[in-house]
Amino acid sequence: MKRSYLAALIVVVVAAGALVAGCGSDDKDSSKPSVSFTAPMDGSTQGDPVTATVKLEDFAIAPSKVGGSNSSGKGHLHFSLDAGKYDYPKYSGANGALAKKLGVEGKYSPSVKPTITYKNIPAGEHTLTVNIANNDHSDEGAQASTTFMVGSSSSY
Repeated sequence: MKRSYLAALIVVVVAAGALVAGCGSDDKDSSKPSVSFTAPMDGSTQGDPVTATVKLEDFAIAPSKVGGSNSSGKGHLHFSLDAGKYDYPKYSGANGALAKKLGVEGKYSPSVKPTITYKNIPAGEHTLTVNIANNDHSDEGAQASTTFMVGSSSSY
């Protein structure tokens, strides 16, 4: 009787171990997208215009899917300079024009590229934020920001 109880216990423990081994971090679908700025660097001084570039991990920009149904790991970007203060066509060009068309002008500038250029930004300190967005423009959750100066360092 003790042997059959012990054998049954071993089977349960081995089976449980197999289940736990089957679950884990090797699942590539569990990767979370991330974004980081490669330019401008935090604390840098920039001239005019300012071109920002981001690095994406576990995320692909899908220009043809913008406005469509969400697809895991695919979408576009929302850049916001000084909480949207410069997210107008005058400053962010075609991205600002798209923001105006979508009714988000003054909030963010949508982008289907990992770069954006702002022009005519006044001298001083500025903070640029980028959010990874799903196809329907909802926030995916990954965000990065960088703070930089515009103008010559001697003007501060």
